[in-house]
Amino acid sequence: MHRCLHSNEFGCAVRCPGGCCLHVYFGNVALALKPHEMRPWLDTVDNLYQGHALAAADEPDLRRISLRSPVDNLTLLFSLNELVWLSDLLTSAHLLLEVERILATAGEKEE
Repeated sequence: MHRCLHSNEFGCAVRCPGGCCLHVYFGNVALALKPHEMRPWLDTVDNLYQGHALAAADEPDLRRISLRSPVDNLTLLFSLNELVWLSDLLTSAHLLLEVERILATAGEKEE
């Protein structure tokens, strides 16, 4: 069964049943991230926000922030508000996964 780690107005972050990846649903896009891919995505979204927040602040709902994908001929467009919600999804899911990892490690040490 899928377990929702975090949701907001823009989408949700769900752990797959096998625990191998995290499914992030936002807008009309679904993204499956392996554990080692989470941090780079989070950093990319944060860098986009830092680079565009001031310029996009006057029209926060206008989709003018582009995120190039790792595949050719695909670019995702975001408004500033959408980028904030995506950052919230990724950050919250990342923190919850990190807490789970720490608790699992602590539980193994106690045994």
